[in-house]
Amino acid sequence: MPKKHKPKRLYQVWKGNNRFFCSGRLIFGPDVASLLISTLLIVVPTIMFCYQITAKIHNRDKLHDEVKINAQHPVLQFPVLIVTIIALITDLYFLFMTSSQDPGIVLRNARPPEVDEASDILTPSMEWINGQTPCMRVLRAKDVIVNGFAIKVKYCDTCMLYRPPRASHCSICNNCVQKFDHHCPWVGQCIGLRNYSLVYRWADRVSPLLDQHKSDNLRKLPISLQQKGKSV
Repeated sequence: MPKKHKPKRLYQVWKGNNRFFCSGRLIFGPDVASLLISTLLIVVPTIMFCYQITAKIHNRDKLHDEVKINAQHPVLQFPVLIVTIIALITDLYFLFMTSSQDPGIVLRNARPPEVDEASDILTPSMEWINGQTPCMRVLRAKDVIVNGFAIKVKYCDTCMLYRPPRASHCSICNNCVQKFDHHCPWVGQCIGLRNYSLVYRWADRVSPLLDQHKSDNLRKLPISLQQKGKSV
């Protein structure tokens, strides 16, 4: 008996520039390596900050005089350490979710629109049958009615479809994305309909971490300058 060919899944015949992992469950942009750089830029300063907090806690417990001072003036070293770790974990979670989810890609057509949507302008996307250009002409733009209003939608030569309102074609991922905002180099993924809220949450959590590191460095700056002046 002839062997039955197992049908290929969508990610196996994907024509965009995306990269898939875990049998197509995770979809990344072609510049997914930038995700590693962003992770290192977040994790390394946070680890250094946590190390400094841990060293202060250790020295406080080690020196008897400091224990008395801290007993009179309690510090928030333990809560700061816990909050920093929680913020780091949530920040990395939203970073990964933003980069690994479908941003709202519009699936491209296997062939151009039907002949009844014809016009006088030939497009390169017509060359799809045996390398020959059929006698079909596609409108470059057309009007669609959305909530009672006429909206002009443009034709995408690459995806061979009329882009939905507020959709745009990403030249990096080579896909049309709904409510396309931009292609973020820090997450290596397009920002669109399905991950816009995720990237907002990621940015909302990474800001306190950066502010915490900056405030700690600014607090140490006068001490460092004072020590430097004494050494001179």
